[in-house]
Amino acid sequence: MSRRGDEILNESLARLSRTGPEFGGGLSNHGPMAAEALVRLDRADAVEHWVDSYITKLDDAPRPSARITDDTWPAALGDARRVADWQAYLAAQLADEPWRDVLDRWWPRLAPGLAASATHGIIRTSHAVRGLADARTAEPERVAELARGLAYWAATYLALPSARRPEGRLAPATAIDRLPRHGTAPGRGLITRALQAELAGNVELPLAVAALRPPGDVSADLLELAAGFARQFLIYGHQAPIGMLHAVTAPTAARSVLHLLPAEAAGDTYDRLWQMGAALVSVYSSGSTPRPLPDGQPPAADDLADRAIATGDEHAIKLTEACLRLHGEHPDPVLLHAAAQASELLGQ
Repeated sequence: MSRRGDEILNESLARLSRTGPEFGGGLSNHGPMAAEALVRLDRADAVEHWVDSYITKLDDAPRPSARITDDTWPAALGDARRVADWQAYLAAQLADEPWRDVLDRWWPRLAPGLAASATHGIIRTSHAVRGLADARTAEPERVAELARGLAYWAATYLALPSARRPEGRLAPATAIDRLPRHGTAPGRGLITRALQAELAGNVELPLAVAALRPPGDVSADLLELAAGFARQFLIYGHQAPIGMLHAVTAPTAARSVLHLLPAEAAGDTYDRLWQMGAALVSVYSSGSTPRPLPDGQPPAADDLADRAIATGDEHAIKLTEACLRLHGEHPDPVLLHAAAQASELLGQ
């Protein structure tokens, strides 16, 4: 991250700090995530204009109502009304301890509930951690953003029903292909509500989740999962692109910071990301007619970044950054085509 990119990110986080984590009746505030993604795409010059437009949609930050303590925090998990209380509680810890110590404590506690706000809790936290890890010092705006990310994750904490651990023999690509799909598309509305409705009493998906082999190398297997989900996005994502693309952005964001966490956190995080990604693909590909994978040459990385910015859409920006990040480590045209499709579908 360039020095100018550092400055722009800090300025954007300061502006967005006055906004709440949700708006419009439960939609997640993507401002800090998209701003960080734009800087990663080497498009820092686009951040200010994008924030100018996006911030007009957002609600003001909520106010704290009651103090959370070391004794009472378990009872406050998953209570979205207390997001400001969570922020105050975590900000106090970050003021007293190194941010890495606070992250090491809270990530394992929150990982079982990473379905929170359709994975936006873990994604926002991961973007905040990336910004802090690259900073020359523990800059106050980035520490405060980590508190906001963790608070949102904690306040919307949600564990999927009937979650199973991977304990089978299937490779990721095969396990993804064998996920159950039904003939009826999910109803419109918030992703977490759709998942809860569709997964209640579902006996097929837990079995399909368990059929995946346990991870050998978590980082390598997360890359394989994210690439496999990007392929599903290309085949089925035209019906419900926003629902499906989080199966790519969540594991990619988390994977980018797992090396900063205790080793024992990696396995559980992997299992939970697989459970959530499998649920998203199973539910949001149902009722969708599969399309063939593109066979032409994908656009170049710079072209994809420009296309995402042109849409103005936060999801297109984040998916493009995720796909280009993965492609930079493991070149695969599917990842580039997935980024192109996101801009095409979300820019309409």
